Amino acid sequence: MSRVPAFLCAGLVGALALGAYGLQQIPRSPETARLTSWPAPGNMPGFGDDGELGPSEIADLTEYVLALAGAPRDQAAIIRAVPLYQAHCASCHGLAGEGAEILGTPDLTRGQFRYAADAQGITLQIWHGSDGRGPMREARAETRPKG
Repeated sequence: MSRVPAFLCAGLVGALALGAYGLQQIPRSPETARLTSWPAPGNMPGFGDDGELGPSEIADLTEYVLALAGAPRDQAAIIRAVPLYQAHCASCHGLAGEGAEILGTPDLTRGQFRYAADAQGITLQIWHGSDGRGPMREARAETRPKG
């Protein structure tokens, strides 16, 4: 049996760990530091309400979030959700769903869903958010052309 897949996986994990360590070493400017001043709990944007994600994408993300908490879920949906999670969720919830206390984002791996108790509640949370604002949305609004 070939050891190449195991070697590639180990290399990927090592590269991610090295990258995370490298990011921690970057000096922070005042503009970056302001993300840490968000009041806890953090406020999640409504990805469906603002048209950023569609119903099928939100359904896939729901499966992914439940899988992070250890529930057996639809594997095809989880695979489709990985790039969505990385693009829209990981900046606040962490690459592995571990959350960020400083941002007030819950640890999804422990099923710490602030406003949801089941799959339907998680879907609604992703769709509507908690109040429609958050650091990533604010940063995008600042970079959009006016008018």
